[in-house]
Amino acid sequence: MININITTNKFWKKYNKNNLTIWIKGYIYSHSIDKIIEICKDIKKNEVSSFVKSIYGHFALVVQKNDLTFIAVDKIRSTPLFFAKIKDDFFIDYDPKNLVKFNQFHKTIDENAKLEVAMSGFTIGNKTIYKNLHSLKAGELVLFQYDSHEYEHYYKYFGKVDNKSFDEHLEKLSEVTLNIFQKMLNQIGNRQIIIPLSSGYDSRLIVSILSHLGAKNVKCYTYGTPGNFEAKIAKKIAQKIGYEWKFIPLTYKSEKKYYSTSEYYEYLEFSETFSSVPFIQSLSTIKYLRDMDWINQDAVFINGLSGDFISGGHADIKNKGKYEDESSKLRKENILNQLIEKHFSLWGTLKTKHNINKIKNNLWNEIIKGCGDLGDKSQDHLFCEYSELIDRQSKYVIKKQKIYEFYGYDWKLPFWDDQYLFFWQKVPLNYKLKQKLYIEMLKKNNYCDVWGDDFLINKKTITPKWIIPLRFICKIPFSLFGKVGKHAWKQFDINFFKYFTSIPHTWDMFSYIRIIKDIFKKPRNSVSWQTEDYLKMFKESEN
Repeated sequence: MININITTNKFWKKYNKNNLTIWIKGYIYSHSIDKIIEICKDIKKNEVSSFVKSIYGHFALVVQKNDLTFIAVDKIRSTPLFFAKIKDDFFIDYDPKNLVKFNQFHKTIDENAKLEVAMSGFTIGNKTIYKNLHSLKAGELVLFQYDSHEYEHYYKYFGKVDNKSFDEHLEKLSEVTLNIFQKMLNQIGNRQIIIPLSSGYDSRLIVSILSHLGAKNVKCYTYGTPGNFEAKIAKKIAQKIGYEWKFIPLTYKSEKKYYSTSEYYEYLEFSETFSSVPFIQSLSTIKYLRDMDWINQDAVFINGLSGDFISGGHADIKNKGKYEDESSKLRKENILNQLIEKHFSLWGTLKTKHNINKIKNNLWNEIIKGCGDLGDKSQDHLFCEYSELIDRQSKYVIKKQKIYEFYGYDWKLPFWDDQYLFFWQKVPLNYKLKQKLYIEMLKKNNYCDVWGDDFLINKKTITPKWIIPLRFICKIPFSLFGKVGKHAWKQFDINFFKYFTSIPHTWDMFSYIRIIKDIFKKPRNSVSWQTEDYLKMFKESEN
């Protein structure tokens, strides 16, 4: 028997027609709900994959009819789905805690998954912390019939590179970008739009192109340490465009207080997926804005996730043209080393040869399952990007949207639109490196005239000011030892100063003494400690 335990609410809707039941969450551009019902009424097993692939938008879908049940998440897994087989029955839910709470569910810890989370903050592939709890990957569906189930990966961020000229790609990118935002505005209508605005590229593009397209009901906000560089630039941008802007000051005292509230722990429960640590940055700011009635209840949040990733900001620069004679074995190692360095380095002491080899094996098995083995060298960077999308981006980064949902608000993710996925996966590496194509598009179009030198981009300065001279004095000895000194300073800065200089104040839930004590464990950032605390909840054997 297949049991579907999905509670309808503001975000999840249920539709019944004859022997067909559909549960759906999210927003869809390509199909009306009537069209989805019409298709699913007569759909055959071999038609499900092409149908789901044809759906454009951000959604999760559960369909049940007499002889067939299937579940699907969108191409980025913006809303995860989970299932478990308990005795002879399947149980499906968007809230994995409900599945884990079944008396007959065996809470057997997956030690591979636990290691992955310890080193990165997320699992690899379909894994969760529990062996018997299964999650769908980005672009995946599962078919259920009687006592069997079958995965289908209907979409993969991978494929052949389109070797058109730079100017052709530039023209296409401008066209696609306008289409995405116009389509989004048409769907939002007159609802209020709320934008977290920074000094970077992505949120700046959102506000400038919205204004260019005539959007009026827009508000912006910036948060962090008072006097920080993000706020100064963001305020200037909002004033130039003519959108209302608010700054939310974060202090050690305010954040420490929030992290001790029952509301914070309710959010941790709400956002639990057993496949990544919770995303907490900016959590308190939404409460602040809500409590002061600055946001309409039907407002839509639009943030810049994950413009830097999709436009090439995370592209594998080590593959740039100088490995023409490299063997497949060395290319594979280069890809895996890149992933380890970027994403599996939360604790330096965990990067033992044994652990790294285990992670590499898990990563590669997942990569070749989705992409096949190495072929054309022009695709090497896509192996890295594919892996990051199905794991870090779709499990941890996109989890930020849960913050808006926790407080009852809708959201949009224009940089993860289907059109952007299809476009960027075909762009050659040399156009993506350092976001070359993306930045050129932004400067060329110069929406609302906020892309000139008088509107600095990511011009970082240190706050609070009292720490600047102390930090400078401490940095001097490290500067005498070249690259070795630079690396050592980075670790020293994390352990001794980041606690005070972090603009979003995500370190405030930990004691400074604890951070100092852990210097020899080589932490990477605040997520290192967050992950350590998260894993304390899971014992080696709970049943």
